[in-house]
Amino acid sequence: MSTLNRPRRGSNLLAQRRGVIVVLTGFLLCVLFAFVSLSVDSGRVVLTETEMQNAVDAAALAASQEITAAIYAAGQGEGPANLDSNSIAVASARAMAAQVAQANGVYIDPAADVFFGKRGHDPNTGTWPIQWGVGPFNVVKVVARKTNSDSTAPDAELPLAFGWAVGKESVPIQTTATAFVEARDLVLVLDFSGSMNDDSSLDGSLSAAQKDAALDNIWNTLRSSGVKWPGTTQEKFTATFGNINSAAGTYVSSSTTSTILSTLKLNQRNTDGTPRFPFPQAGRNSNGTPKSRPSASTSDSLWNGYINYVKGLSGSYNKRYGYRTLMSYLQVERERWSESEDLWRAPCYPYTAVKDGASLFLGFLGDLDFGDEVGLVSYADYAVREDSHSDGEVNINLASDPISTNYEAIDTIQRRHQAAHYASFTNTGDGILKGRELLLGADNDPNDDGHARYGARPTMIVMTDGLANRKPSNWSLPGNFNWAKWTDYDGNGTADYSTSDTNKQYAFWEATECVRRGVTLHSIGVGNSADNDLLRAIAFAGNGIFISVPGGTSIAQMEEEMLEAFSQIAAKVPPASLVYELSAD
Repeated sequence: MSTLNRPRRGSNLLAQRRGVIVVLTGFLLCVLFAFVSLSVDSGRVVLTETEMQNAVDAAALAASQEITAAIYAAGQGEGPANLDSNSIAVASARAMAAQVAQANGVYIDPAADVFFGKRGHDPNTGTWPIQWGVGPFNVVKVVARKTNSDSTAPDAELPLAFGWAVGKESVPIQTTATAFVEARDLVLVLDFSGSMNDDSSLDGSLSAAQKDAALDNIWNTLRSSGVKWPGTTQEKFTATFGNINSAAGTYVSSSTTSTILSTLKLNQRNTDGTPRFPFPQAGRNSNGTPKSRPSASTSDSLWNGYINYVKGLSGSYNKRYGYRTLMSYLQVERERWSESEDLWRAPCYPYTAVKDGASLFLGFLGDLDFGDEVGLVSYADYAVREDSHSDGEVNINLASDPISTNYEAIDTIQRRHQAAHYASFTNTGDGILKGRELLLGADNDPNDDGHARYGARPTMIVMTDGLANRKPSNWSLPGNFNWAKWTDYDGNGTADYSTSDTNKQYAFWEATECVRRGVTLHSIGVGNSADNDLLRAIAFAGNGIFISVPGGTSIAQMEEEMLEAFSQIAAKVPPASLVYELSAD
């Protein structure tokens, strides 16, 4: 055979190889197509899931805002604070969730896909578990589903573009978002200075008729209380004290104290030598119990103080010895707890308006039942953490849990105090400092972590009727302090509040120290003498609200404005936040 006609071995191998390559290429193209189809459908699934998650996030936040709006309305007196399953807020929240989800291109069933619950603190574990279906509701969960096998349903499964390649035409997708209204750890920082009873004394700025009415109200309240001297059946506030037997008073022209004392018969004795008309207030012992009925000599000395006060009055009450001047004297000259043990019972203003506002505030939180906890700090010359109280009638001790849900105990403590309870001046900065330490612990004590709960919003409410006029003797504002950082109201880079008064500087600086540590600050200014500029700056820096209660027109108006102020702040719950780790339904 000729070599020209002999088959070539290399050609056969090449042909065989070409056949294998074709097969491999076909196989690899199938694999590649599968990967491409998988990546396309996976991308569509991820994109759809992301869109659904964004939609339910927005829907849950919007739905929860319906609850906060209802709380705000309740704070305005437009509805109940306690939000149960029948509340209009629930229906509104469902509708809002569906509306927002739809606007984001996602379908939810407002009746089946929106859930409500209560998020509360478990002190044993330090966690915030959610109880679904339990009110009052402060949690909203929204679920978006594409899980229906019916391809025509609005919640149909996501169809796959290349499902035929993997033998599956659609896949189910479900996303969930939960938003909650954050609980607060609130500290009331209240002004207990001496000026807190100015409006109901003869020194006040109200009209003469209004001051007369306020003084009569104080007298009638103390008279009707029937409070007695310890260990006796003798009432302190009797119908008459000698010739002190009317509201307008008995006029005595003499300027000699001893003569006036005798003329008014205030120095008369019982057969056993005790005073027939003991001065009605003796003060309290260091343990809070009221002192015994004063001796004859002590009573005379106390009456002499009152007589000297009335002799020094100007106007129509000069040298008029009666119930009104006596009530004014107690508020102006003997206002402390250690001097007048029963003034806390009396409607002294503006202090009583603050008491009533705080009571309303605590009652609102109780009705709301969102897990808010409350502590109390008072301030005058210095601040006091009010976590206990003992006065011979009640004995309260919250020292182990000074920020608590025992609203009744907190209310009892604040109501059993009086203006100038400890002292007379106004150290607003120390009040804010003590409030911060109560929440977050003292800076100089590494073992003091404060009493705020992890997961709750630390919040402070600062109230005053006057000007900050006290600070630590060795304190001065740091030289690098930037006022514009804290008080640029209009955003133009310039401070809209600053002061050269070091007492006010100290109060504001303490406020900024709170804000640096995450505390929200609200403020209330009471009366025309309140430093509203400082309080407005504190609220602005503290991301809170400032409310002015001007008063000065009438006791009734002041009372109404104070109740409204505390209601607004009680209803100012934090903005809703998302929860990212959920428990099962």
